[in-house]
Formats: sequence, C-alpha cells, structure tokens
Amino acid sequence: MQDSFFTNPTNRSDSWIQKIDRQQGKIVLTWNDSHHSLFHHIWLRDNCTCTQCGDRSGGHRYQELRSIDPDIAADEISVDSAGSLQIKWAGDGHITSYAPAWLRAHCYAAESIGKRRQQPMTWDSNLSDEIPEWEYDRIEADPAICLQMMQQIKDYGFAIINGVPIEECQIERLADIFGYIRQTHYGRVFDLISTPQQRILAQTSHAIRPHNDELFRDPIPGLFMMHCLRASECGGGASILVDGFRAAENIRAQDSELFELLCQVPIPHQRFLVDEVDDVALSARWSTIELDRLGDIAAVHINERTMAPLDVGESLTEPVYRALREILALVYAPEACVEYRLEPGQAVIMDNHRVLHARTAFNGSRHIRQCHVDRDEFFSRLRALHRRLVSAS
Repeated sequence: MQDSFFTNPTNRSDSWIQKIDRQQGKIVLTWNDSHHSLFHHIWLRDNCTCTQCGDRSGGHRYQELRSIDPDIAADEISVDSAGSLQIKWAGDGHITSYAPAWLRAHCYAAESIGKRRQQPMTWDSNLSDEIPEWEYDRIEADPAICLQMMQQIKDYGFAIINGVPIEECQIERLADIFGYIRQTHYGRVFDLISTPQQRILAQTSHAIRPHNDELFRDPIPGLFMMHCLRASECGGGASILVDGFRAAENIRAQDSELFELLCQVPIPHQRFLVDEVDDVALSARWSTIELDRLGDIAAVHINERTMAPLDVGESLTEPVYRALREILALVYAPEACVEYRLEPGQAVIMDNHRVLHARTAFNGSRHIRQCHVDRDEFFSRLRALHRRLVSAS
C-alpha cells in the first residue's frame, strides 16, 4: 500500500542538490546525504508546473503528454541561489524550475518508493490491554490531536473515542470529521436497536462473528462508525475487533497456494430484503484478500453471513472452501480478537477494508447508531490536515 502524503516537501533537511550528472535522456542528482535520484528527461518535462504548462495536482493542466517529444533533451541545467533545479529545454527553450524538496519527495528510485510505502501496524489480542483511546472534546479542539487520531486509524485500522455526547445527532457530527456520510437503503444513519422483530441479525441479541460490513455493495463502504447511546444493562454485548491484515499475512506465511486462491478468486456476496418502501437486491463479488500493485495487502473482505453460493468452477470449489476455512479459523480465533465493551458515550471508527468487527451475545436492550464514510474522503482529510499543520510549523 503505497502512500507518500506524509512526506513534507517544504522542509526537508536532505533536500540540497550537491551534484548533477548528465546522462543520455536523464540526469542523476546527488543529494547532501549522498542519496542518488535518477530523473528521466521525459518525466521532468511532463512534470513542469509553470503557468504555461499548468499543475495537474489541482486539475489545472494545459500541457499534453503527446505534445512532448519523447526524445526531449535538456539544453542547460543549473541550480539557482534558492537551491532549485533549473532546466532549459532544447528545441523550444522552455524553462522549468523544480524545488529541491519536491524532487526529493518524488524520487522514484526503488529505495525511495519503498520508504514511502505505508507500513500498517498489525495486531492481535495482545493489544487488548493497551487499546489507545481518544477524548472527543480534544479531537474537536486541537487539530494536532485530531491528526494523531486519524493517523492511528491509518496505521492500526481503528480508533475508540470517549466522551461523545449521548445524543442521536452526534454520530453525524463525528462523521463530519472524517468525510461525508454515505447514503444507503438504511438511510444516512442506521439505528441498531435490539428487537424481536428484526430484519437483520445485527438487530438481535445473538452473538455475531467477526466480519467486514456490506460486502454485497460496490464499492464497499470505507470507514464504519458506531456510537453507543445505550448498552445492555443485563450484561454481555462486548465488542470485538480483528485485524484482517494480520490474518492475511499469516495465511501468506503458512500456505502460499491458499493465499493465492484468496487473492485471485472472487467470492459472491448478496443481500435480499423485502422492504415496506423498496425491495433490496444487492450483489457483488470480491476477492477475500486484495493486493496492491506492489504485492502489499490492501484490503480484506470477509463476511460468512453474506456469502452467496460459490460458483467458482468444479476444479476450484474444494480448494476455495479449504482456503476460506483457514482464514475464517484465523479471524475467529480468540487470540486474534481485541475485546472491549462499547459504553454509552463511546464511539469506534474502523477501516472496513481491514478491521473485522463482532459482538458477544447479550440480554436486555441496546442502542447503537452507525454510519459509513468512504475511504477516499477520509484520506483526503488526513492529507489536507497534515499539509495544513506542516506548512504552519
């Protein structure tokens, strides 16, 4: 999972160009820490952000790739008094300037790409004794505290927040920190109240196994939030979290063939409901483990309750069932589970593409309000907040 947005392109102590070596079609920069960065001429010309070429980062791009000569060459290369790289291009004499910190932050040497890859902090039941928690009033009052909490969600996949007012509107207010609430057939917010007249298992008092939410949707909801208004007064109802990334890595280490099956074979999920207003007929297919282009685990999609009948072909049916049994055994195991009790005034936010959630059985009544926010909005706000605080420091 590659992510470079925590690089500070405006204040890097290693971003001073010490030497420039010109080669055919490219240049090699040596930095003050002896790191080497190779940049191809075509890449440098394509990333010009002058007023004539425009800046694609904000969608204001005028230059088109086809307008650049694939054999473009630099006529003159220099470093100005501010340390910026200046290139005058052969042919049209166009001049491009690159801030050294920007170049270093976008170095595409293998070593630099590796350092920018996100390294999730995987966990198991040993985290139970030191679950990090956050205070709602501090998150709202201090952007730096809010950023730390959001970074925890990025690294660990979840956060627990205390002191959320016990009012029905508070989950909307909390969700506003992370993005926009996603509307579904449940509405913007779903009131999970235990009742004998349930539509889904979550509305009962039965135990629920660890799972990701809404795998019958495309796209799958990103962040899942629960705010407790009333906990069971008769005991039980403990919440459980499981790190799907850790289970996936364990499968990869134990059996590469089963791991490949879980990565490659899409599993069907469905939800059919007869509603007083609208009938629901949702269906989607997802691999149990999703990898990014670098082979890092990007998502885990597990929900035994919503799996539709497998239609993976005769030769794969038994191997896929074997692979599913293995990963289910890992995420259901007590040693994988972090258990806590969500009390009134507490909220939990989790990455639904990574963290599985569950609960134990309970007696009495319970009222949880829940909603979803898409991951792109969450990561956008995380990046924006980081940039704002870094630029102000």
